Amino acid sequence: MQQDDSKYPYGGGSDGDGANRKYGNETDFVLAVDFGGTKIAMSTATTNGVRLIETEIPTHAAQGATRVMERMFDAAQALIAQTTARHGGALRVVAAVTPGIVEPDGVRLAPNNPGWDTLPLAQTLRAGFDGASVVVETDVKAAALAESRCGALMGVECGLYLNLGTGLASAAVIDGKVLRGAHGAAGEIGYQLRGVADEIPFADGGTPLEQFVSGSALSNRVGALLGRPVSAREAFVLAGADARIATLIDDALYRLAVHVANITLTLDPSRIAVGGGMARVPRILPELAAMLARAVPYPPEVVPAVFEHGAALQGAILCAVDAWTAAQRVQLSDEVRAATAV
Repeated sequence: MQQDDSKYPYGGGSDGDGANRKYGNETDFVLAVDFGGTKIAMSTATTNGVRLIETEIPTHAAQGATRVMERMFDAAQALIAQTTARHGGALRVVAAVTPGIVEPDGVRLAPNNPGWDTLPLAQTLRAGFDGASVVVETDVKAAALAESRCGALMGVECGLYLNLGTGLASAAVIDGKVLRGAHGAAGEIGYQLRGVADEIPFADGGTPLEQFVSGSALSNRVGALLGRPVSAREAFVLAGADARIATLIDDALYRLAVHVANITLTLDPSRIAVGGGMARVPRILPELAAMLARAVPYPPEVVPAVFEHGAALQGAILCAVDAWTAAQRVQLSDEVRAATAV
C-alpha cells in the first residue's frame, strides 16, 4: 500500500475511543475506488470500514486515461454528495486500486489500460479530492488483503491469492501481510515465461502466461478458432461440443496448474484462495488441486475466494481505514509530544 503522507485526514477514528471523539465527526467517511478492466466500482464507508453507499460505472478503458478519470471523478463526487446528504460527515481518505504497479509518473504493467503508463494516479487523485488523504494500491494485492483480513486466507500463516479473471496475477500473504517485493511487483505471474520458442517476453511487450491462460486469452484464442467474438465463459461451454476448443482449454488449464504448482513449491502456502471470474468455472479448482496433490510434497488447500468480484473493492476500503487509523495515531502522538514539551 502506498500512502500520500503529506495530508493526514482530520476527523473520526476507527475504534470509538477518546481519540475518535477528540479528532472529529463520527460520521466522517472514506471512499474506495476499484479501477477494473470493465467497470469502476466505488463505495463510501465509515472510518471503521462499514460500507455506506456503492455505485459503479463502465470503465471504457479504450477512451484513454484522461477520459476514464474524468468520468470517475463525476461519479465519485455524486457518490460523496449522496453520502454526505444521507449520513453527514465529510470525506477523509480516498483509496484507489488498479491493475499494475503505481509509480509517481505512471502505472506500469497495465497493458489493458491505454494511457495508464503516463498517468500520475496519486497526484491526479490528490488534485481531484482536495483535502483528503490518498492511498493507491495494486488491485490483486488489495484483494489479497481483503481475503487475509476477513476472507478465505484469514488466520493463515502463509497463503496465496490467485486471481483468474480478464488478467492473471497472484499475491502472497505471509503472517497477515501482503508480500510486495522490492518494487511492488511480487506476484505478477502473468509475465512468467512458458518456455516456448515463439513467446514474447516483457521487454518486447508481452505477458507470456497471461496471454495464454487468462480469461481474455481464452476468449481471444477460442474466438480465433471460430472466427467470431467469444467470451471466456462461453468458451468453456463450447468445449463440451467442440474437440478443438476442448483441447485448447485442457492444455491451457494444465499449463496454469503447472505454474501454480511451481509457485507453491517456492512459497509453501497452506491455502490458496482463487478469485476472479474464472474461479466460478466448476472444473478449475479441482484441476488445480489435483496437480498440486501430485507435484507438491505439502499440497495446500485450494478454496474459492470469499469476496469473488468484490475483493479488490473490499481491499481498497481496508487500505483507506488503515490510512485513517495510522493518521490518527500520528496526530495523537504529536499532541502528546506537544503537551509533554509544554
